[in-house]
Amino acid sequence: MGHSVSLSWQMMLIELISVLMLFGFLRRYAFPPMIKAMRDRSRRIQHDIQTAEATRLEAEALKASLEAEVKEFRRRADETLSRVVKEAQSERRRILDESQRESKRILEEAEAEIARERKAMIATVRQQVVDLSVEVAERVIRERMSQDIDRRLVSEFIERIGVPQ
Repeated sequence: MGHSVSLSWQMMLIELISVLMLFGFLRRYAFPPMIKAMRDRSRRIQHDIQTAEATRLEAEALKASLEAEVKEFRRRADETLSRVVKEAQSERRRILDESQRESKRILEEAEAEIARERKAMIATVRQQVVDLSVEVAERVIRERMSQDIDRRLVSEFIERIGVPQ
């Protein structure tokens, strides 16, 4: 019984070293490109949001300009006023509606793209972790473990590090 406890500690030590090596490998080679990709995407989304905001501000400035024109036309003639006011209001509504639709579309596309990229990155990381875990486990304890135990250890490892499904 003393021998099996020693073997158990040896196995735990081997597993710990394997996990630490895997984590070091992932930290060195897998995480930096993913973090860079997420930062680049975040910058692009921020730029799209700023562009949408600039479009909205331009529409607001155009609205103020059109309202000033309406006041000028009122001083000149009541007959011209009616026609100009209708055209200005229609144009203002169209521009505001268009800019709001465009802003909403840009934000929705950005959110959808983020969701797609997040799912893809999680799937990639998950697959890489599974592949690397199986490879490391096979190399270290190939002759001592069956395939069922390999899969159980990989599943437990994935649950311990908290990779979402």
